[in-house]
Amino acid sequence: MEYYHNGYTLLMKIKIRHIVLLMMVLSFGRVHSQESFYSQFYNTPTFYNPAYTGYFPGLKVRLNYRNQWPQYANDLKTYNFSMDLAERSMPGAGGLGLIFNTNKEGSGYIKRSMIGLMGSARIKHSRYLVSQFGFTATYVQKQIDASNFVFSDQLDDRHGLYYPVSSFGGFRDEKVSYPDLSLGGLVNYKKRYVSATFGFAVHHVFKPNESFSNLDMRVPRRYVVHTDFVILQQSNAKKGFRFNPAILYENQAGFNTFTLGMNTSKSVLYVGAWYRNKQSLIYNFQSLILTAGLKIPMVNEYSRLKLMYSYDLSLTSMKGSGGAHEISLKFEFDLIHLVRSSSYFANDYPVITEPLRF
Repeated sequence: MEYYHNGYTLLMKIKIRHIVLLMMVLSFGRVHSQESFYSQFYNTPTFYNPAYTGYFPGLKVRLNYRNQWPQYANDLKTYNFSMDLAERSMPGAGGLGLIFNTNKEGSGYIKRSMIGLMGSARIKHSRYLVSQFGFTATYVQKQIDASNFVFSDQLDDRHGLYYPVSSFGGFRDEKVSYPDLSLGGLVNYKKRYVSATFGFAVHHVFKPNESFSNLDMRVPRRYVVHTDFVILQQSNAKKGFRFNPAILYENQAGFNTFTLGMNTSKSVLYVGAWYRNKQSLIYNFQSLILTAGLKIPMVNEYSRLKLMYSYDLSLTSMKGSGGAHEISLKFEFDLIHLVRSSSYFANDYPVITEPLRF
């Protein structure tokens, strides 16, 4: 019994390693490792839909950090950086941008990083209706650290981790790199105190191969559909309340994710509540997302800093995981443009006069 107890103790000590190993093994089948996602998807718009590149006037710089399941020693950390610059002085121009995203799973056992170039084209159909189409061309590197993995043939029923060497021959590559492409489009209708946006995006258009072995394991396409509304209090559009309800739907490899809710802002304060349901045939995860933030003026009224924090409260069996913490930091400079011009095409947000305001 003593030998069995010692073996069981050893098995418990390497439990986290087995979880990581299970994730890795499953990635060789029809199930793929988790992609990055954000509760504050409205603060990472170009990550979900490249058509948002240059959608907002001026220069936008965004930094995002997410810590999922912090109660576990091997939590999931995700980082995102993006910047995009709008262009209104050239016919058909939308904007240009850069994006970088990285996430770590299981204390860095599996790490995925990508860096990309974003671009968009803009079509103004009428005074109230605008559409944009964009792309994100990225370079992706995924790596795995197998030095601390424990395989089943190294374990003994009595002694736990008993055999120092596994019969597993190892991976062909511990780093996999490949190009990737995402495409998206959106339509915006804006009149007086109401703005409505509808969008659609396809990620991993060419389904690149990311296998660490000699298998052909393709990244499944991810489809994103979203809509949001901005409703201003008509009694006082500048100082009144601003309501921003939205819905985000994602589909990838049998997983369906719905996120819906609303942010409300007044003066320099933001608050919001959202609900997410992420499910597949064998997995169902629900969470309530609470958000709060500040808008801090910078040099003038056309530049600002926005700081937002959100917490994911699990509504399912993952209640002891600690939920998820997410922080977003945004720098906005409305009057920065690539080209300064007073031509006919500079009619959305003129750079030689004050920007249009609600």
